[in-house]
Amino acid sequence: MRAYRLIDAGWAAVVDVPRPAPASDEVLLRVLAAGVCRTDLALLRSGGNGLALPVTLGHEIVGEVVALGESVTVPHIGTLVAVYELLGCGRCGACARGRDNICRDVVPGAIGVTRDGGMADHVVAPARNLVPLGRVDPVHAAPLTDAGMTALHAVERARPLLEPGATAMVVGIGGLGHLAVQFLTATSKVRVLAVDVDPARLDFAAELGADDGILAGADAAEGVVAANGGRKVDVAFDFVGSQESLDLAAAVTGRGGAIVITGGGGGRLSISARMGAGGAPDREVAIVHAFGGTRDDLTRALSLAESGRVRTHVEVSDLVAAGRVLADLDAGRVLGRAVLVP
Repeated sequence: MRAYRLIDAGWAAVVDVPRPAPASDEVLLRVLAAGVCRTDLALLRSGGNGLALPVTLGHEIVGEVVALGESVTVPHIGTLVAVYELLGCGRCGACARGRDNICRDVVPGAIGVTRDGGMADHVVAPARNLVPLGRVDPVHAAPLTDAGMTALHAVERARPLLEPGATAMVVGIGGLGHLAVQFLTATSKVRVLAVDVDPARLDFAAELGADDGILAGADAAEGVVAANGGRKVDVAFDFVGSQESLDLAAAVTGRGGAIVITGGGGGRLSISARMGAGGAPDREVAIVHAFGGTRDDLTRALSLAESGRVRTHVEVSDLVAAGRVLADLDAGRVLGRAVLVP
């Protein structure tokens, strides 16, 4: 079968490899669609930072069950499934509740990162990591297994603050941010402000339901407050994580609000522990550094897509074009999410 394999730093290629066989607790999937993520790009640049190579990339996977391990009874052969990417210990209380993202005993691994993934004709996955696809188009569902799940998880971490009339700021209208805008408008009655460096992406956010858009830069904080009627926002969702974006979140999030950080741009958000009011971020602001999501987040993201309330914007390419697609992602030429189809 064909697989897009990370071989070394800066070196990945579509190669022929044997089709894998499922272990006792695993299933074999015929891959229907595999999303492309900035995590894949980071792995390509770094060579995996100590991961065992080579490894097949692709952690956003939708497929058809074609073979079962000997101890697996469900799902049945022929079932279409989405793959929950994260791999905790499988035994602790968090994993038992489908929250492998906060596994208490091991640093979570991921299919397509610490073991072979879905940029291939076939992939094996633990049966416990499979979620029924429902009636969602596989191409549109694939990004929901990471980008969608992660964006919805970020939104859920701030759910108590998303009351009618509140304002949420979404920084970075990319693969995750364009879904976060939709999750906010689909599940709450908050005002949504979009921030991005690209005016075209602000127009894109408006099409998805954002109430206003602010161009990132030196005047962004002033623009956000002005767009919110002179008030700071209740929640800042940062899908960039750069120093500039974190400084913006700290400057515009009001007292009693929250900053939810998902982006991995290398910035640092810090507070000074001192008495009295003032400072940035303001007092009584919760700071959450979110990671991935839960199986329930994935199930709900798929449900919202199935109901038509959320739709991924995808650019579809053949598996053999994986290298070119990653180059396009690196250059900022992908709007929404890229998906590979074997």
